[in-house]
Amino acid sequence: MITIKDLKKVKTYEDLEGLGIGGVYCDISYRGGGIGFYQEDVARYFEIANEHLPGKFGAYCNYLGGGLRGSINTSGFSDWVWEISKKTARLLEELQNACVRVYENIDKAEVEDDVMQGVARVNVKSAY
Repeated sequence: MITIKDLKKVKTYEDLEGLGIGGVYCDISYRGGGIGFYQEDVARYFEIANEHLPGKFGAYCNYLGGGLRGSINTSGFSDWVWEISKKTARLLEELQNACVRVYENIDKAEVEDDVMQGVARVNVKSAY
């Protein structure tokens, strides 16, 4: 089982894969997107019921339109925390935070790559 210490070290897509939770989904673009794991994989790994989790568990960013993106957020999990141990809830929270860090790092790397290649990401800004 992974630890909070393991999760705090996660910074890259490869780090997420290395956790062994399951397949990582990644859909990040100038219009937002998300990164994380599928519900079934997280539920199986942490031995909790699927219904406590959204279909995709991790981090996401909404596109607000007009060239504005929202902030990067965590997907959350069920408020029925009495059915999830405190230790598991803390691990789930830290897993979400790890996904946010990875999203931010991928997004930053894409912007730097675009600049290095002379491609402008015109009029795309965060609303936050």
